[in-house]
Amino acid sequence: MIDGDTAVLENGVVLRYLGINAPERQEPFYREAAKVNERLTLRKKVRLEFEAGCLYDRGGRFLAYVFSGPEFVNASLIREGMAHLFCLQPLKYYGLFYSLQEEAREERRGIWGSRDFWGPLKITTVKGDAPGDDRYNLNGEYVRICNISPGLVELRGFRLCNRRGLCYTFRMGRLLPGYTALVFSGKGKDEIHGHQLKFFWNSPYPVWRNKGDKATLFDPSGRPISSFRFRPLRGRAPLRPLR
Repeated sequence: MIDGDTAVLENGVVLRYLGINAPERQEPFYREAAKVNERLTLRKKVRLEFEAGCLYDRGGRFLAYVFSGPEFVNASLIREGMAHLFCLQPLKYYGLFYSLQEEAREERRGIWGSRDFWGPLKITTVKGDAPGDDRYNLNGEYVRICNISPGLVELRGFRLCNRRGLCYTFRMGRLLPGYTALVFSGKGKDEIHGHQLKFFWNSPYPVWRNKGDKATLFDPSGRPISSFRFRPLRGRAPLRPLR
């Protein structure tokens, strides 16, 4: 099955759409986003455009802007409220995506009418089961957080917690709209500049349970603003090809 921001080409190459992020399987508008993507791309000839030096994501998927006839698919998904701006590297279409997102937000299209996307920050990924033995690969565990608001967000005072109440509190960092922060479970040196900030929990043991966990993000006032349930992958329906 094609989801809201991923497809597979006829030659079997898995494609992740650059600059956007659609709802995950457990989130509102997951099915709607997948259907819009299917309408725009399924069994159609597409043209791909790439960013220099940015061909693959962490999962080995190709990253590209997708054009289907006159449709700029990445932009159309944002315009229809089926995806939000998601910036891990410099994007030539950042300004366009931002303006389309704010248009969709103002009209409360798609995801912008759901409480799950009120922001200002949103958990987009929980990598809870690190490769190998988690105890020796603590930084194989991480959580990704994205700024889905229209403005700059100061991270100081936000807290990320697991189901058992173990929490990480941000002491610094600023995220522009669409930029992300990674929180690794192990040790390392924080990186607080760029499109993708990196923070280290410095936990001596795994933070996230391999059999499933829940990550919750709290704002500085203690209000929960985003949650993400991590479950082990049990196989997914295959992606259907584009031409």
